[in-house]
Amino acid sequence: MSSIKDRVARSLDALEAGRPLVRLVDEIIREYPDPYVLATQHAQRIVRKHTGKAIDPRFIWWHQFETASTSHRSFTGWQHSGPPQKSLHLVELVIKRFDARFQEAPDELDLYGGFYRQGRQAKHFDERNEVAMLGSKVQEDLWALDFAVAYRADIVRFWNAYSQHFRVLAKINMLGQGAMAARSARISRSDWEQLRAMVADGLVDGVLPTLAKLKQDSTASPLPVSRYVLDQGDRGCLYSFAMAGGRILLYRPWASEAFKSFASERVMAGWLREQLQDADTLNSYVKAAHTDARDPSRAHSVRTHLKSLADSASEEAALVLLDYLKRSITVDIFTHLASQATTEMNDNATAMLGNAELRKAMWSGYLSAFIKVFGGFAPIGWPMTLMLLGASLGKVGLDIEAAMHAADEQSRKSALREAMLDSLFAALNMTDLGFESSFASLAYKAPPDEVGANLSQWEVSTSTTLAVEGGESNQLITGDLGRSGRLRGIRVGSDGSCWIVLDGLSYRVRYNHDLQVWQVVPAHNPFAFGPLYPVRLSESNEWKLLVPPRLVGGAPPVVEHMPSTMSRFWNRHLTVDSARSGASAANALRRQKALLESRSIPQLARDQVPDLDERGLDCVQVDGVAQYSYRYDRQYFNSLIEYYTSDESKVNDVFRSGTYRYDDEDEYIVDLVDTLDQLPKSNEVNLYRAGNGTRGTSGQHFRTGRLKLGDVLVNTDLTSFTENPYKVAEFASAPSLNAPGNLPGVFDDTSVVFELPMSHYQDGTPISAFSLYWDEGETLFQPGHYFRIDNLEQVYGEHYRFIHVTLRQVPKPASGPVYDLRTGLLFDSEVFKARLHTPELAERFFPAVEPQAAPVDSAVVRPA
Repeated sequence: MSSIKDRVARSLDALEAGRPLVRLVDEIIREYPDPYVLATQHAQRIVRKHTGKAIDPRFIWWHQFETASTSHRSFTGWQHSGPPQKSLHLVELVIKRFDARFQEAPDELDLYGGFYRQGRQAKHFDERNEVAMLGSKVQEDLWALDFAVAYRADIVRFWNAYSQHFRVLAKINMLGQGAMAARSARISRSDWEQLRAMVADGLVDGVLPTLAKLKQDSTASPLPVSRYVLDQGDRGCLYSFAMAGGRILLYRPWASEAFKSFASERVMAGWLREQLQDADTLNSYVKAAHTDARDPSRAHSVRTHLKSLADSASEEAALVLLDYLKRSITVDIFTHLASQATTEMNDNATAMLGNAELRKAMWSGYLSAFIKVFGGFAPIGWPMTLMLLGASLGKVGLDIEAAMHAADEQSRKSALREAMLDSLFAALNMTDLGFESSFASLAYKAPPDEVGANLSQWEVSTSTTLAVEGGESNQLITGDLGRSGRLRGIRVGSDGSCWIVLDGLSYRVRYNHDLQVWQVVPAHNPFAFGPLYPVRLSESNEWKLLVPPRLVGGAPPVVEHMPSTMSRFWNRHLTVDSARSGASAANALRRQKALLESRSIPQLARDQVPDLDERGLDCVQVDGVAQYSYRYDRQYFNSLIEYYTSDESKVNDVFRSGTYRYDDEDEYIVDLVDTLDQLPKSNEVNLYRAGNGTRGTSGQHFRTGRLKLGDVLVNTDLTSFTENPYKVAEFASAPSLNAPGNLPGVFDDTSVVFELPMSHYQDGTPISAFSLYWDEGETLFQPGHYFRIDNLEQVYGEHYRFIHVTLRQVPKPASGPVYDLRTGLLFDSEVFKARLHTPELAERFFPAVEPQAAPVDSAVVRPA
């Protein structure tokens, strides 16, 4: 076997051992009682309860003022001017509660405060930017919720269920850190062997750490472990292991180089003394040890001890101070780390305001002082100890900082997951394999279509046209052919990529460890989400594509001019499934944010407020020019897009009927499309758009045959597509509380679903990162784009039916009719132009001379 094939085989073995551990990481991250996530969930419920809308709480501020004036236009009956006295995001408010004066006089909340979509920089606080919620009613919700008690209960639940899993993750992290230290010669071979023996029995060279092994306690004699206590409440940033022969192993679980060995404790003390003389290094130790943000004296105590160590006159003097700080750990290190994490989580929860604490303070007359001391604490992140269990090797600074400061759940969990998997990657010795795809294989999260798939009933495809056709590669693969094991029948490329020959054509494949099968994947993006195409090697050593058995159902309603089919994909995605829809939306948001990370988008500093344009809209002024897209705390904002996605926006009425509400819509549209042009485009995923007769878009035109294969449609408004297929049913059906089959509404002959397959379009702008409704996974097309109907079929199930229209973006046809995508009616450009007040705006979308179109047959992400 060649070295490349050997490394790929080892990689597959490591991935097989690693998948259960990856699932454990995902379970811990999913179930961990992150207070920010819990507060966000409650904030979402409050918003939906009072407004009936699923607005992202990050866009909602609570402002309180010293004065107010009456208003007959605002929801509260009051309006405010000038900067607010205090401002909190709604999620912060859930944790911190209202000020003392409002706890005792809740009626004043509606007079002196309100909820708004802009921060403290706004020019006005009235009906133009308010959110229709009363502070007095929200206060009732917060008393009913008692967030602090709910969070404390979550902590108890978590540790009762996952304490053993936490120990396993601590072992994974220590193995990963130890492997990197041994590889870089920061610890000796003997040190590494003793560490592995302490983690679990039988972890010798060539043996992979499995979940079963890591769950068992080691029977080896434990290494003596000591902790250096820098303050009564420090979280533990310095440990030492007494190794054989008098050697000392320093363990700093928070550091990028966690392990370092020394000939003696005196030599270690001298090294620490020298390190701490650097101010930045000293600060990093203080940050690692200090836990209580409410008590600066604790940080001062930590700094004093570390500074004393740095200022020691000699190694011997430094050792004397270390001995004074040294405490023996009488339990194993993993139990100790779990105890540290539990203690810190409980300390954070104790600092939160609960109903009982508030009532006691109100009765005693010390409410204001109580809130001043305790109400300022809002734990927005995982305890540092938990983060340290997933500390990234080589990129801890980036990923853990992202986890600490990312303000949205998806970014926070994604950052911690990547850091934890980086430790697992090292623990499995996959760093030595050298393939760029190895970490991606370990970190891969299966889409909903793959999760729980049962291939036992799948059959060899007998179709003359395989579903994977078009995905073959022209690349000449010259690697050796595998003869046994998982690599039997697989040709391995020089970069570790795996290939098969299917019906005489070369396809890239990836091994699916969850389903125990090879599957065809895109050649240039093997981890892209897409349909499941499993393959199997026949007895004659030929690869065969597997397809699911045909669904059996009743006779479909006949539609002339097109076939009818049942679909497992749509059976799964049309029913209400909040968990999977949320996961799909989170994947979409993560993908769309990744597109923005490489863009030159202005970044606001922490606590910096945005500027305002002449209309009072949030922006960032760059060289005197308003930039509406900006970053803050790893979140993205654009007031123009926010307004478009709000329910108050009626801007599409201008395009559809020529209806203007404010007379300045054309100016807004120009600014909106200008800002869209500055954002990246992407065609890497399938997009969907649904309609129903009750929403103005009907499938009847396709059922009657008036619109057919090859016809060209044009969008005449700002047209939204989603990459979250779970959102389709909501728009393809008529809303009904009594819809059958766990559907969100009733399907009928007007139901229609448009699909733009990946790489078959080019001009969509992903906007979820800026939207009030991020879960819609939205991509926006400006008016004036043309789409050819490539396929028509009726898709049906037991309780639904719709026309499925597959589209492809094309240049404007030189001749022939063009139909409105929304209405299905014949498009007349003169009628469209007559609706707009500004001829130049109409010309922008439908120019007399069309610009040269770019090709759309490759899945390329390109800038706007």
